[in-house]
Amino acid sequence: MKKLLVMVSALTAAVFSAAKADISTSGSYGFAAISGGDVAGGDTASTSGTLFMQGGAISFAMSTTTAGGMTVSTSAGASLDSNDSDSTKGVTGLANVTFAADGFSLQVGDVDQVGDGTGHVGNVASDMVDNGGYTVSGIATGTGDTEGYGFVASTSVGSASVSLSYLFDKNNSAVNNAETSSGDYASGLSVSMPMGDLTIGVGYASTTGGTSVNETTQGVSVAYALPAATMKVGYESSDLSTDASTMAVSFSGSLDADTTWAIGYTDGEQGTASSTRTEAKISRSLGGGVSVYGELQSLSGSSAGSGGTGAGTNMAVGTTVAF
Repeated sequence: MKKLLVMVSALTAAVFSAAKADISTSGSYGFAAISGGDVAGGDTASTSGTLFMQGGAISFAMSTTTAGGMTVSTSAGASLDSNDSDSTKGVTGLANVTFAADGFSLQVGDVDQVGDGTGHVGNVASDMVDNGGYTVSGIATGTGDTEGYGFVASTSVGSASVSLSYLFDKNNSAVNNAETSSGDYASGLSVSMPMGDLTIGVGYASTTGGTSVNETTQGVSVAYALPAATMKVGYESSDLSTDASTMAVSFSGSLDADTTWAIGYTDGEQGTASSTRTEAKISRSLGGGVSVYGELQSLSGSSAGSGGTGAGTNMAVGTTVAF
């Protein structure tokens, strides 16, 4: 009996020791109605009806801190994507872990490439409105692969925030492992620096091997705080099989404490092709984590709809809930 009590006491101590780690839970849900020119099933058939979509997610954020002050964190969850026609319920997270201490963090595992798309400031609407179908611009800037197995290191240098990424395998199918001799590598650098009322962003990314062989992209963005809004200007230039570039501008602000708005414009060129895209969004908080929004996306130009439905306008209205 004494041995049993000792075992129970040890197990209880182990359980309550593990419970010192911080585990938080959050949830979200979304519902929207989308119209455009190719809405059936979300970009899968030519029809001009109205598409209704919904979905949600539950997330678990887990972290602990060592005696030396280093924080170790990861996350997991389950979701049904609210802006994708695939109705498969999926398990998310646990594919990377982050170690942080003294202003430095290192994320290891399945990570996103940094430095790609720095100049894409005109994308102010959510992915939901893309399901209207008038989305294919025919212009592609940025590298073809933007995620894989590797690491992202982030820190501050003076007032600047600096992130560096390296992917051992940008085409890893296993998600939770990669070998250093995969031949499918990628690297990126992102720098953001405030300068008075301005914030300057610079990004660079490159890939080697796989489907995106020897691709590079570089971008710059400038954000300026106006009295009643924030203006952003961006430029992205990509060295691809056919070189491409985009110039973009956006304005965003608040109408009151609960209402925000944003307008974005992007002009792109790739070879002899060109297109323009205008986006607008307005969102209002109703309190309790509930918001309603409306979005518009208009596509035009000589290459608009290349491989898609052509030039036109998508619209979406919906609600989001944060639990």
